[in-house]
Amino acid sequence: MAVPANIILGDGVFSIGSSSATATAIALTRGGGSFTIEREFRQIEADGDYGPVFQRIRLVKETAKLKLKGLEIVGSAMDTYYPCMNLTASTTTTTISSRGFTSNISSADYSFAQWAGYTKGGKAVVITVENAINLENMEWELIDKEEVIQELNYSATYLETARNTAPWKILYDV
Repeated sequence: MAVPANIILGDGVFSIGSSSATATAIALTRGGGSFTIEREFRQIEADGDYGPVFQRIRLVKETAKLKLKGLEIVGSAMDTYYPCMNLTASTTTTTISSRGFTSNISSADYSFAQWAGYTKGGKAVVITVENAINLENMEWELIDKEEVIQELNYSATYLETARNTAPWKILYDV
C-alpha cells in the first residue's frame, strides 16, 4: 500500500564546503540538481553459459555524483566550486583566475557536497558526497535577457586508505 508521507520532495538545500561543519548553502539554484550513482557490474562468464549466472555477478565500479545548477554566483566561493582556482579579494572586488599548470589539484580542492531535504511527511533526507571534486569545465552561457546558471557536478572520490568504503551516503529518517 502506498504511503504518500514517504515521497521525497525535490526542494532542498545544496551545501558545499571542506567538511559538514564548514559547508555553506548555495544561495539560489534554478533547475535544481540531481544525485546519480553510476555503477558497473561484471559478469563472470564460463563456457556453456546462456546468460548471467546466479552469484557470478560482481560490482566493480561505483561513482556517486551530486549535481546542482547555481543561479547566484558567489565569487568568494569559486575556489570551492572548481579546482585549481586562485582568488584574490579586496574590500571592493574578487578576482578569479587559474592557478595554472604548475599547480596540481590539492586536498583543498576536494569538497563535502550535500543536499538536505524532506519527505512529504516531514522526515529529513540528506544526501552526502564526500571527498568530492567538480572536474567539469567552467561554462557560463551568456544569453541576452537570461541569467547565468553555473552547473556544478561533484563526483565523490575514494580515500587511498579506504578504497572499499563508498564515499557517499543517504540519511533517510524513518
